[in-house]
Amino acid sequence: PRGRTLRVIATNDFHGAFEPRADSSGVRRGGAAYVATLIKQARAECAQSGECESMLLDGGDMFQGTAPSNRTYGATVVELYNTLGYAAAALGNHEWDWGRDSLRARMRQARYPILAANVRLADGGDVDWVRDDTLLTVGNVKVGVIGLTTVGTPRATMAVNVADFRFVPPAPVVNERARALRARGADAVVIVAHAGAFCERADAEPKCDGEIVELARGITERVDAIVSGHTHSPVNTHVNGIAIVQARSHGRAVGVVDIPLGWGGPAAVAVRDVLTDSVAPDPAVDAL
Repeated sequence: PRGRTLRVIATNDFHGAFEPRADSSGVRRGGAAYVATLIKQARAECAQSGECESMLLDGGDMFQGTAPSNRTYGATVVELYNTLGYAAAALGNHEWDWGRDSLRARMRQARYPILAANVRLADGGDVDWVRDDTLLTVGNVKVGVIGLTTVGTPRATMAVNVADFRFVPPAPVVNERARALRARGADAVVIVAHAGAFCERADAEPKCDGEIVELARGITERVDAIVSGHTHSPVNTHVNGIAIVQARSHGRAVGVVDIPLGWGGPAAVAVRDVLTDSVAPDPAVDAL
């Protein structure tokens, strides 16, 4: 698909934050209906160009955090995500908080796969109910999506819930899965990873450090973009030629990555803040 663009629209660490919240300065940010409006705008911009296909991805930690989500063990968030049309999501450490039975129930409810390729059984075997990756058709573009979760998961959820699982270093897994997805015809490969970074602004390109940066440095196969999460921080950078985005947390921002297909130029990365005084809430999601 030479000359076309794949637009990845990204969220992460939603934590059941359905309603807007005021920050320390009193500015209201986030809220599901406002996030929906920014997602719709990003999709519309892509569609209007005529040479762009878009997909919506999430970097994990979708459920845990508010009463409307916690009291349903995340079912209300999955209903929202199904409505918004997510294509895939990463498995966050807090997805394990209510045990594997609740997690598996949410996976069955979700109309999108929840992915983590670096989760293993204690004996090193594959976890057959946690998918590694998926190959999606977006318009006329085939997109391979690889899921990852932080290797710190045993320390970042109730240890008993993951006692018989191992969370292995992700770079070798990514290289293997990316090769396989390209062999199956993927035009682009995108990672959804519940692993993050913190960035300091330095000139045009920020200086970033963290688990996701180390992963990017260890990737030897062609990967186009990483949707990250976990650190609740804005990430908008390139490492080892790979675009990395993280859109804060709690629906306070939406990430947008434009990947040029066919000619291999650099992807454009942006983090768009969700400010309730500058966008109108989406009526359908507001009603939901």
